Amino acid sequence: MAAASTATLTEWLAEFWSAARYEDLPPETIRLAKRFLLDTLAAGIAGAGTDVAAIVLRAVQRSLGTQAGASVLWGQSATLPAPQAALVNGTASHALELDDFGGCGHSGAVVIPAVCALAPGLTGKEALTAIVAGYDVAQRVTEGAGGYRAHNDLGWHSSGTCGSFGAAAGAAKALKLDRERFADALGIAGTFTGGIWAFLADGAMTKRFHPGKAAETGLSAALLADEGMTGPRQVLEVEWGGFFSTYARGIATPEATLKDLGRDFRIARSGMKPYACCRGLHATLDALFEVMRETGAKSTAIAQMIVHGNEQNRLQFDRPRVGNLLDAQFSFQYALAVGAMSGRATLDQFTPSRHKEAEVQRLMSVTEVVADREMKAGTYPPLEIRLSDGRSIERHIAFAKGAPENPLSDEELRHKAVSQIEPVLGAERCGRLLECIASLEDVRDMTELTRLLAA
Repeated sequence: MAAASTATLTEWLAEFWSAARYEDLPPETIRLAKRFLLDTLAAGIAGAGTDVAAIVLRAVQRSLGTQAGASVLWGQSATLPAPQAALVNGTASHALELDDFGGCGHSGAVVIPAVCALAPGLTGKEALTAIVAGYDVAQRVTEGAGGYRAHNDLGWHSSGTCGSFGAAAGAAKALKLDRERFADALGIAGTFTGGIWAFLADGAMTKRFHPGKAAETGLSAALLADEGMTGPRQVLEVEWGGFFSTYARGIATPEATLKDLGRDFRIARSGMKPYACCRGLHATLDALFEVMRETGAKSTAIAQMIVHGNEQNRLQFDRPRVGNLLDAQFSFQYALAVGAMSGRATLDQFTPSRHKEAEVQRLMSVTEVVADREMKAGTYPPLEIRLSDGRSIERHIAFAKGAPENPLSDEELRHKAVSQIEPVLGAERCGRLLECIASLEDVRDMTELTRLLAA
């Protein structure tokens, strides 16, 4: 590798993560890796039966013909070659909007399918280290691209664009690549990565597909590097054709990529979803639930709900009419309506859709998203609730439930995971899976875990 004074960003990342050992990671970082592994596997198992996961699987099987593979599909009986398994499992993990947030957007659905696809011969300690590496690199590249909000405001879907780097890092660590090949894997991934927000215009399925594609891209990049393909070492910072200059022109902060590398493990900046909708709605839902608990008001007492946000909030979440699941999961009007009626925003409130119910329609019609506030990156809009008795209450939640600053408890995570796993794999298999993850550092071969994931 080049001397330290001339090393590129990818070489610095590769230098650290290729040499990092399980023993170098703080106990809290390992604990988080286990939690995110459980959360992602549960989301992927629940999403295995969705239409979008089935479509991706059929297309993959059609392209492979009779070719099988050694990598397990979560919640299903088929196996595929590693890159295709990462594609299907990553898509399934994001299919129901239940996967984690932060990092590159949805780091779990990108990194964990890539690492788990390489399970044979991988120890539990190696898998956990690879997961931490993937989360760390995914978040660092996102920060270098100006941060989540700025990068996504350009129209990029960071789970796809920045996620490929995270998947490449996780896969490279799982493959035990040296620093040269590790840097090549990041370079290869960065030359062929993407994902744009066009799906939001009509609720297209491609949003669910982006994390899976990033997982496949990153894993394939690591395999290519392992076989000797070189990747551009300046893929992030080169002036013309670099990732930052192309995907984050005018907003990139390259120096953020390496800040506190090896001291601040970025997995700690990801969070978990208690609600089955876009994270941008969660703080406002928390505000709704808090006000309704305090006032004892029922949904029928709500005369008006006003979300006080900015133009980006309106662009992304002002959806007074919903036509499919994605619309509902990105609609302030729908989420607040069903939340007000049921007191929750779990998956059963989004599928099957309740948009034809009279009270849901009424509440949606009296819910407005206005662009009247200055919103800093990482902040969420307050909610004003006007009741029929004349009271008006405005509530702002700084850290919604599931945020790193307000995390799900172990019991809350367990309840969420069990509710997603048991209907697919059964109670006995679910219990064994939770036990395996809890003591993953003692697992000598990750196939012990992946066997439990197959239907």
